[in-house]
Amino acid sequence: MANDVTKVGVPVTGFIGLAPFGTDIPSPSEGGVIGFTLPAAYKVPGLFTTDGAPEWAMEADGDPIEFFQEGFSIPSGLANVTISVTLAQTDPVVRELTRGKTYDANGYMTVDGGGTDVKYVAFTEIIFKNGAIERRVAPNVSIQSVTEQRNTRGEVRGTEVVFNVSRSEELDNDHFAEWNTLAVAAAG
Repeated sequence: MANDVTKVGVPVTGFIGLAPFGTDIPSPSEGGVIGFTLPAAYKVPGLFTTDGAPEWAMEADGDPIEFFQEGFSIPSGLANVTISVTLAQTDPVVRELTRGKTYDANGYMTVDGGGTDVKYVAFTEIIFKNGAIERRVAPNVSIQSVTEQRNTRGEVRGTEVVFNVSRSEELDNDHFAEWNTLAVAAAG
């Protein structure tokens, strides 16, 4: 059947977890378990704003390699892959992840507005109304930008974080790995 509303992805909840670069990623079998629990090495920066759940963007970069024969080309192999989230919480975990450093005993840290060179492993999970679960892990991410949204009385001030996702040797030089429980159910 081509039209099937049970296959429509309506997000209900989810999270992003970040761990230090080099942290082990879940194996294909571990990540495919319905009741998978993220290892303790991953910090979860809490709530998202209503529209702030992980947004993955994959964009080819560079001109395709063209061949003499008209109509034939291959992608350049370059890509811009990002994860954008808008975090609702403003707490030490969020600040430490976005700043790449920790507060001192006085709750004080200096901030370099030019960013940080700290790398992370990112893990996202989205649960859909139809019961499907989509998980992704990217072993090599860094923060591209942090934007604190406008302070508006009576509204949540989100912190928009854009992560750059780089290729990983751990994934055969791909950017990320993905699990989809709906795909597992369809195959079984």
